[in-house]
Amino acid sequence: MKKGYLILFACFYLSLPAFTSAGEWRWFKGNTHCHANRSDGDVHPLQVVQWYQEHDYHFIVITDHNTLTDVSLLDQNGSADGFILIPGIEVSDASEGKPVHLNAINIHSDLKPQTGKDKVETLQNNIDAIRAAGAVPQINHPNWLWAFDHIEMSQLTQVPLLEIYNMSFNCNNFGAGGKPGMEEIWDNILSKGIVLYGVAADDAHDYTGEFNSRRSNPGTCWIMVRAEELTPDSIVRALETGDFYSIVGILLKDIRITNESYTISIDPVSQMHYTTTFIGENGRILKEDYSLEPSYTLKGDELYVRARIFASSGEFACTQPYFPEKKSDDRRAPRSD
Repeated sequence: MKKGYLILFACFYLSLPAFTSAGEWRWFKGNTHCHANRSDGDVHPLQVVQWYQEHDYHFIVITDHNTLTDVSLLDQNGSADGFILIPGIEVSDASEGKPVHLNAINIHSDLKPQTGKDKVETLQNNIDAIRAAGAVPQINHPNWLWAFDHIEMSQLTQVPLLEIYNMSFNCNNFGAGGKPGMEEIWDNILSKGIVLYGVAADDAHDYTGEFNSRRSNPGTCWIMVRAEELTPDSIVRALETGDFYSIVGILLKDIRITNESYTISIDPVSQMHYTTTFIGENGRILKEDYSLEPSYTLKGDELYVRARIFASSGEFACTQPYFPEKKSDDRRAPRSD
């Protein structure tokens, strides 16, 4: 970066290196959904980059509405400073009076919305267009304005990512008043045998002024991606294969999955207590574990297994579903190495 540009703002910052030796895997902190003032964010893209660098992120995707930001002007030294930018667009469409928004991650050309006759066709048209552009699609905030749910999303193909937590104001992550929360919607999709990985993103718009729950501030949630190196290709490949977890505060040391077990290692904070819930088909609770090394032994009849880790502080994290019966050439669960 970006360093030379940030001096223009009189703010010099150099983050810690994020390199790995050949063959090593490590965790990278990132955000796949945020905005600058090229659409409805309140600061310049350089200031967006500055905020995330100063808060120890390794990568972000700036996703202004129907607008591609030229990250080459913001990221001229690759990962030399331990931080990279991945180009993106929030393809912002509408159908049947509801918003239909998807991120195009690692896209390198402009892309216009591809509206269809209904919400399903609009979603699929945009997914197909994102794929045709060589990018990865992510479905954004389905519960914003109660736009669509598992009924529509279960009909889609070629989409690996779903925002299960979007901490921008009014995205209705949790169920209430007879409406399903995003984890319930996610389980409804997974229970149809559809592999879909859950993303947490802050969808930041408000970088200045007060930080509170009724504004769309940065840093409210993020993902930790396991990859061999800090490059766009490596990060995107991990996203496509579900080698990441979604986080609202809790850090994990490791996730180990084999044909026999699903094991998590929690990075504890002093005086906090943790409950890990292993979840299966239709949201059924398979096991609760209070240890710092929670583990579930597969019995052989599970369609899928995922986990939610909850802390006494109110922080939590969600890991990705593992489908024991999926073939090795299908989208796979996090690596066990």
